[in-house]
Amino acid sequence: MKIILTNWINLLGVFGSVFLFAVVLTLTQANLSYNIFIAIIVALFSVIAYGMMFWALFIVSLVLLDLILIVPKRKNLKIRLVIEWLIISSPFIYWTIKYHEWIFAVGIVSFFITQLLREKHILKKGLE
Repeated sequence: MKIILTNWINLLGVFGSVFLFAVVLTLTQANLSYNIFIAIIVALFSVIAYGMMFWALFIVSLVLLDLILIVPKRKNLKIRLVIEWLIISSPFIYWTIKYHEWIFAVGIVSFFITQLLREKHILKKGLE
């Protein structure tokens, strides 16, 4: 069950990268003249409030897939984490292609990287 507590790595990594991307995107919009403080506030609001349903479903899906895939059998941990990443990222890959919203692509890539970091953390702490 301690493996579920390692999901903070995913949450922090995805939130941080999506937030930084939103700040840069807000600052580079030509028709708006935001300073850095306003850009941070706008990005924070859009990542938290606009993505509230995303964050709720992301956390629930992480916990459920951890319980189904990883907690019962910890053999082949990297493969199981990649499968978890693929299942959770599938809708966002589709939305990136269909709507050309690159913030989804940033989230997908950062989620993959944090899954690999999470594997190292699990193996290092001996949670397997």
